[in-house]
Amino acid sequence: MLAMFILVAAAMGLVLVVLAVVVIGIRQEPSSHELTGQAPRLMARMTRRLVGVHVRRPDLSAIPPGSAGEPSHTTHGSARRAG
Repeated sequence: MLAMFILVAAAMGLVLVVLAVVVIGIRQEPSSHELTGQAPRLMARMTRRLVGVHVRRPDLSAIPPGSAGEPSHTTHGSARRAG
């Protein structure tokens, strides 16, 4: 019974530590900027990784030649059919 209590207390402590890291990391992010570059500090980088929000470099091999890497702004299905 004591071992179970220690295990639960350790799990709760781990959850609280992870939550504290996330809160500190979020507070270190500049609020007036988007995620356009490297995170300002280690805790912010760890938080971005933990929640899955981080900036990636584009895969240049996946960009078709001649497109200059810009996204297409066409909407599928919105063109009128001649008729």
